[in-house]
Amino acid sequence: MSRPLLLLLPIAFFLSSCAKTIEDHLIGEWKLDVSYRKELFGKDYFQTGYEDGVFTFLESGIATYINNQDTLSGYWRSDFYTRWQDFADDDDDAERFKYLEIYLANFNQNKVINWRFDNFNFKNSWKRIKAVEFSLGRDRYYEFIEP
Repeated sequence: MSRPLLLLLPIAFFLSSCAKTIEDHLIGEWKLDVSYRKELFGKDYFQTGYEDGVFTFLESGIATYINNQDTLSGYWRSDFYTRWQDFADDDDDAERFKYLEIYLANFNQNKVINWRFDNFNFKNSWKRIKAVEFSLGRDRYYEFIEP
């Protein structure tokens, strides 16, 4: 019985050492694919003006956005947070979310991106980020893909 246990320990160590954090998956280049507001019967698509360039997130927290005309630089950060909801029946419910904050600027061109996504998830085997900004009744969704 101790032999199977001894075999499981190296396997468990190997699998845990290969696990990536959320930040590890964010590091790299991303392109804004689509942005929309959720409506009652569908989606209301809108343009941000940043669909043509590439966002780069470095491990150090430095971020850039580059397209043909613009180069913006700044920072990004991500972490978990808990949102508490107080209901009338005295049952407090907590939800755990991942936020993503992106701040990029080029003051010479008077351009600033200051996005704080209240939650985000990876889709399609870590190749798509679906981020959302919560807003009363009209949440805004942004989907990023690998270029």
